[in-house]
Amino acid sequence: MLKIITILVKYIKSYTIYLFLFILLLFSSTYKVAKAQNISLIQDAEIELYIRSWVDPILKVAGLTPNSVNIYIVNDKSINAFVAGGQNIFINTGLILAAKEVNALIGVLAHEIGHIAGGHLNRTVNSMKRAQETVTIATILTAGLMAVSKAAGLDTPAGLAKLATLGPSIAERNFYKNTRQNEKYADAAAIKYMTSVNRSCIPLAELLKTLGKQELLHENRQDPYLRTHPISRERIYDIMEATKNISINEQRHLSSDDIKFKRIVAKIIAFTNSPGKTLLLYPKNSSQIDAKYARAIAYLRLPDLDKGIREIKELIKLDKNDPFFPEVLGQMLFENGQIFKSIEQLKISSELLPNNPIILLSLARSQIEYGKSKENNEAIRNLKRILKVIPKNIAAWKLLSIAEARNNNISLAQLASAEAYFLMGQYSLAVQFAEKAKISFKKNTPNDIRALDIIFFSKEKLAEMNNN
Repeated sequence: MLKIITILVKYIKSYTIYLFLFILLLFSSTYKVAKAQNISLIQDAEIELYIRSWVDPILKVAGLTPNSVNIYIVNDKSINAFVAGGQNIFINTGLILAAKEVNALIGVLAHEIGHIAGGHLNRTVNSMKRAQETVTIATILTAGLMAVSKAAGLDTPAGLAKLATLGPSIAERNFYKNTRQNEKYADAAAIKYMTSVNRSCIPLAELLKTLGKQELLHENRQDPYLRTHPISRERIYDIMEATKNISINEQRHLSSDDIKFKRIVAKIIAFTNSPGKTLLLYPKNSSQIDAKYARAIAYLRLPDLDKGIREIKELIKLDKNDPFFPEVLGQMLFENGQIFKSIEQLKISSELLPNNPIILLSLARSQIEYGKSKENNEAIRNLKRILKVIPKNIAAWKLLSIAEARNNNISLAQLASAEAYFLMGQYSLAVQFAEKAKISFKKNTPNDIRALDIIFFSKEKLAEMNNN
């Protein structure tokens, strides 16, 4: 089920952010670079699975390993997508809703993958460094000449003031030249990738047309995507021209993808808007799957459990093998205090989609909350399954700490807490809990060694922070 998680992203290296910071460099006399920013992420098994099924074929034709590229859904109504920290793609919910059809969304993601394959993030950073050097050299030169003039008792030459702006001007032109080149490269790459997997780029061009209309608006009213991905008529024309003579046979997957796309749109709307607004957008007279899905979520959020359960059960009848309908029902039952019933539904979901970490995490949470020994032990097994695949899952470590404490395994609970605090960057607490846990472990056992590792690396991190 869709969950919204606010996280603190430190020192994020983003194509988007670097462009924004560079603009500040050029047009502001003083500026402060934020070292951290709050990003609200959405975690949802269904949305992530569908988007991965669309993106992974693109990544393969781009010569990238799918598992090496992470995709994050940002809870933000503005239209944007960007690459950050190397091979991380961030997609705003606003972009998903604005896309209107599945190939428009896939086209934007193919464009972002083009940035990754083209190494544009690194190039942007290097371009910024060169721009900064240009600005610095011009500033130093101007200051030096002014000092010489003053020492000689001469008036400052009239043209010297222009020199002060020459550096920024050159830097700006060179930077935006590189930016435009990167955008054209990413467009060409997107066309190539989309064609390779039998998908049309025309929806992408249509989306760009819609976004391009914002160019007349004041910058503050423009979506971030427009500000960081300059949209020109030339770009749109190039995409249309490149694709008009390409024969695309996409019927084999388009209808299925369209249903999936409508479902994730309905889900985002239902979870990010008031139930009243959702019910207006998806009235009772609509019998489409996405409409029933949205209404079910809206009713369960009110909460009107009877109506919500009725809508969900109708969906389950339509497809008993769909893992996400019982998942949503299980989560909503949990939030309304019906813990045992939530376990039943989440088990069904987990059996239909084995080893999905998000579903397993929800199931483990319900099992721990139920408070019985049998379910608690099952929760521990489920959490260990998650951590075997995703050892840096903070939520899983936190829940494991609670579950081990309920089994009176205090040292294991403390070690799990140490793991969570280390991953959260709270190194003092990581040391504190690891040292407490270590007391009960036999020397040179795996748990003892892991506690020592956490202590060592946490102290190393603390020393680095103190030196800085």
